[in-house]
Amino acid sequence: MSAFNTRGVIYATNCTLAALLALYVAFSAGLPNPGWASLTVFIVSQPLGAASGSVVSRALYRSAGTVFGIIASMLILPTLVQTPGLMIAAVGAWVGLCIYVSLLDRSPRSYAFLLAGYTVALVGLPLISDVSQLFDIGVARIEEIVIGACSAALVHSLLFPRSLKSQMDARLGAILADARAWMTAALSPEGSTPAEKAARRRVAADLTELHQLANGQRFDADAGAADSRIMSALEARLVALLPLMSAVEDRLGAIGNAMPPALAQHVAEVRQWIDQATQGDQDRVGRLAAAGQQALPAPGTLPAWTEMLAASAVQRLAELAEAWNDCLHLMPFIRDPVREQDPLTQRLADAQGRRQLHVDHGLAAYAGLAAAVAVAIAGAAAITVGWAQGATMIGLAAAGSSVFAFVDDPRPMQKLMVAWSLIAAPVAALYVFAILPAVDGFGAFALALSPLYFGTALFLATPQHWLRALGFALISQTLLALQPSLRADFDSFMNIAIGAVAGSLIALLVTSLMRVVSAETSATRILRAGWRDLAALAAGRTPPGADALASRMLDRVGLLIPRLARVGGA
Repeated sequence: MSAFNTRGVIYATNCTLAALLALYVAFSAGLPNPGWASLTVFIVSQPLGAASGSVVSRALYRSAGTVFGIIASMLILPTLVQTPGLMIAAVGAWVGLCIYVSLLDRSPRSYAFLLAGYTVALVGLPLISDVSQLFDIGVARIEEIVIGACSAALVHSLLFPRSLKSQMDARLGAILADARAWMTAALSPEGSTPAEKAARRRVAADLTELHQLANGQRFDADAGAADSRIMSALEARLVALLPLMSAVEDRLGAIGNAMPPALAQHVAEVRQWIDQATQGDQDRVGRLAAAGQQALPAPGTLPAWTEMLAASAVQRLAELAEAWNDCLHLMPFIRDPVREQDPLTQRLADAQGRRQLHVDHGLAAYAGLAAAVAVAIAGAAAITVGWAQGATMIGLAAAGSSVFAFVDDPRPMQKLMVAWSLIAAPVAALYVFAILPAVDGFGAFALALSPLYFGTALFLATPQHWLRALGFALISQTLLALQPSLRADFDSFMNIAIGAVAGSLIALLVTSLMRVVSAETSATRILRAGWRDLAALAAGRTPPGADALASRMLDRVGLLIPRLARVGGA
């Protein structure tokens, strides 16, 4: 996909305007580092092509994470400034802890924990030469980041806004169409084909994406107050479809040619209703359930095992029809949030809690440990060589270890960040030493920065280029270090540039030595987590929360699918 498309141009225009607005406000307020405000615009704007709800949520959590990071800086750094070794160890432990907590919270809120961690290294450590200024500069940094976050949210919400709700409605429509197709195929006399069974497994990944969209959609300007509750109820009913359909298919397959004609007719009626129904019909579901009971063979007319299978199949068919009916019933309330809720919708919404997702405490702790080691190595190197400006290296080692902690093998992403850091340095040098010294006044200043901002944002909007553009934005704007008065200091510029590249390389080195998790290992851990849940359920050690268990299991399927594509052999 080319970066030069209508959506990309609109996105780049909005980012450029938001960054310039943030700069103008920060300069007008007399803040010491307005460049942080413009950089924040690019960071909070990058997910999902800057849909307004996603930008607002990311802006909120970035602001919160910065606040907590600055508070942690003021608690850790002044106390340990006289013992650099202990201070670096404490910073590393804090970064590791925040990564651990972030990976256990698979929602947009996890970004706040992640940022709270590396803010201490990236923002607090450069100030240890004079910790008396930590509070004032920390407050100023919070103000700069809040200005950038608010500017991004404002511009993306007002100028050509993209609603997450429209994306969510489209995704929901596709999921329902796919579900209808594979349910009718599974209930047909021929049964499901291997391709249709494979398509079923993709629904798990679609539901994971839907869950993320629903989390961000709460921040859309056009989202109704009840959307999140009804969306959670719909997710729960969609999650229930797959195990119910598998249960029905297993039982019908086991009955095989011994299926009574009345039961076969009932299955055909349920299939026809699923195929044709366009809206919820509670009365029709009740009649189907009653017809299923009538379709059961008289006791003693078939082998006992076949009778039990038939009774179980009828029960699961009734549950499947009810779950599908609930999905159809809830859809209009998702598409029209102001629609008045009926008793069934209220009951489903009130009964549904937060969706249960898979978490791996072991891998989360391991990712946190790797980040702590990277911070410790960078800190030890800076202390050993007596590098006064080595804080940049420590900060980039922490950030480089944090932002990719969610993937099994971060090395490809980290290599791209290193490569584009090297590309960003000469571009930033051109601005610092040639372009910016020649401009006077904010108008000329904005005009000079517009090509840099627009070009960066244009590629940030393109999926295959966004990571390169993000690395370029982070390093180029960090090196620009826009301040009220231009300081074209070559030695300082080179120290920061070398520190940025060195920190990224340390993060890559530590990741390569201890952080990489193979697809086989990751898939095995996910499978074993499912086995443990089943064993605990069978042993009675956990309450039989069918909805929660189904949610976690289906989420695991969604996590397994991309890993299985990379696993060799069996």
